[in-house]
Amino acid sequence: MITESTSKLLSHVPCENCGSKDNAALYDDGHTYCFGCLQHSQGDAGEAPVLPTTPAASVALLEGNYQPLRSRGLTEETCRKFGYLCVPNYNGQPVQAATYRDKSGRPCAQKLRTRDKQFSIHGDAKDMTLFGSHLWAAGKMIVVCEGEIDAMTVSQVLEHKWPAVSVPNGAQSAKRALMESLDYLQNFETIILMFDQDDAGQSAAIDCAEALPIGKVKIATLPNKDANDCLINGEITQLVSAIYGASVYRPDGIVAASELRSVIGEADAESEIAYPYVKLNGILMGIRTGSLITIAAGSGVGKSTLVREFAYAVHQGQKAGPVGLLMLEESTKRTAQGLVGLHMSKNITVNPDTATRREVESSFDDLFSHQDMYFFDHFGSTDLSVILNRIRYMNKALGCKVIYLDHISILISGLTGGVTDERRLVDEVMTSLRVLVQEIDICLFVVSHLRRPSSEAGHEGGAKVQLSQLRGSHAIAQLADACIGLEVDSEDPTSGLRNLVVLKNRHTGQVGNAGSLRYSMETGRLTEVSEDFIDVPF
Repeated sequence: MITESTSKLLSHVPCENCGSKDNAALYDDGHTYCFGCLQHSQGDAGEAPVLPTTPAASVALLEGNYQPLRSRGLTEETCRKFGYLCVPNYNGQPVQAATYRDKSGRPCAQKLRTRDKQFSIHGDAKDMTLFGSHLWAAGKMIVVCEGEIDAMTVSQVLEHKWPAVSVPNGAQSAKRALMESLDYLQNFETIILMFDQDDAGQSAAIDCAEALPIGKVKIATLPNKDANDCLINGEITQLVSAIYGASVYRPDGIVAASELRSVIGEADAESEIAYPYVKLNGILMGIRTGSLITIAAGSGVGKSTLVREFAYAVHQGQKAGPVGLLMLEESTKRTAQGLVGLHMSKNITVNPDTATRREVESSFDDLFSHQDMYFFDHFGSTDLSVILNRIRYMNKALGCKVIYLDHISILISGLTGGVTDERRLVDEVMTSLRVLVQEIDICLFVVSHLRRPSSEAGHEGGAKVQLSQLRGSHAIAQLADACIGLEVDSEDPTSGLRNLVVLKNRHTGQVGNAGSLRYSMETGRLTEVSEDFIDVPF
């Protein structure tokens, strides 16, 4: 609702935020407000954006005449009914004056509009109620619009038989205005929100619907920007249909079973984005967006190498677009070298002499010729908000659908700063990552360290990986859609043999052995081994 203010409108100025030439209003206390993008900058007094007000105690309401607004398609009868005046001279220029009333129905203020769309309030702004609310006390339906012209339009189209009102100061203060008029709105069986079809209007409609009584609210969808544009463009039938066909507001996340009929018969086929290992891919049925996958292994077992194999395969498959990697334990150069080495099947990070510089650069060019990959140069920064921001950027700006975070323990240590409440921090991080995965619909792989098992061998000696060993909190397993473990061969821990095990699989429920891999020091690759040959010496 528009509140009383001592600030005065000086002029309309360009908006630095949206680039509009004159949508921003500059007030004498220094604050600005853009009626286009709703950007507000505080002045010296830090006031909220309000329209300049002439106190009611010092002036009487303006007098004028009722006449048709031909450019708006509104009749004199409509203007007279709502108290919408044309004032021939106000401060040297003609203005239109929408008369607002207080809760008792008495005129208390006028919202003035000049030809160049400058607005101000004349009278007592603090007592203004919904424009037009004095005309109807109760009923089956009420239409709430964003502006006075739209409210009058709806009423006229409905032959003034159905209530139509508007909020005093547009979308930016609509929720507050409706909350202040909640007792009034409760007198109607259905509340139809017919706000402008731009982003600001639709966002405000949802905010208002969330706050109003459940089950009473509908949101109308218009074929044009607003109700009056529909009238001007001859879309009266569509406007009426939008009113009576308004959809009942339902909060996000609530889905009617009847809406699923068209998809219920569709099989959840294997994803086109595949894991590089046949048996693992068969169990998990591919890499799916909207999924959080945990990779778990002991120290030095090869988690980062496995991540690079996964990322390399997705990159080469080209089904998921570019791949994003946030490798918090190594530099971007090391990540790139590892990927180029995989492409060459040469372990150039351990043995640089295995390839010439020209060969490495040629392989680099070939690897990224069809598609780029994106790395996070963390510079030691592991703040959670930064990580979340970079993941969101990789998806929204760069198109990454599959992203790898290696590893969560470094992220947690960056948050603790010596604090020992690790479990709480892990819960916080995993919850934030889970929410982000669902929000932007990506597949996020998160690498986790394990607590050392009670056996003397340890994971590097062949101890089995278990969900209970995930370090820090059960949330690492609970919030993941799948958990993949990497184990050293228990019979010969010094060999290059590694066993994959699926510890959790929310998609199909199938868990257990997912094949064996052999690490080659010469190539730097983790290659799938057939079960018929897993006993071949390294």
